[in-house]
Amino acid sequence: MTKKLEQYRTLIEEDINLLGYEKLRYSIFAGEDINVQEYQVRIEFVDGKYEVYMTADRASIAGKHVFSDIFDAIDKFLNIMQGRILINRISVKNEENPEYDCSLWGKEWLEQENKK
Repeated sequence: MTKKLEQYRTLIEEDINLLGYEKLRYSIFAGEDINVQEYQVRIEFVDGKYEVYMTADRASIAGKHVFSDIFDAIDKFLNIMQGRILINRISVKNEENPEYDCSLWGKEWLEQENKK
């Protein structure tokens, strides 16, 4: 990883920590085929562009956004993270299964997990 990408990675991780999103599944510049998980938000640097996408079940790619500007890519990356939290909180509220176990889905989710 280049020094520039390391700096961007640090910046993104700082944003994730400030927002309290560190429990989400995500990957920052790890490489397209490395540490791929289901329902994971990813940002990669490929062929001089920043790719932001979400993996779905069986780690398939669900929508890929390509940016030439890192800050546009970071914005999309964080927005996708926020969206996953909201969607999964709604699922839990509606007594549906969330994408995966995570304390960010809300108090109700934690209570359900503690009963198991």
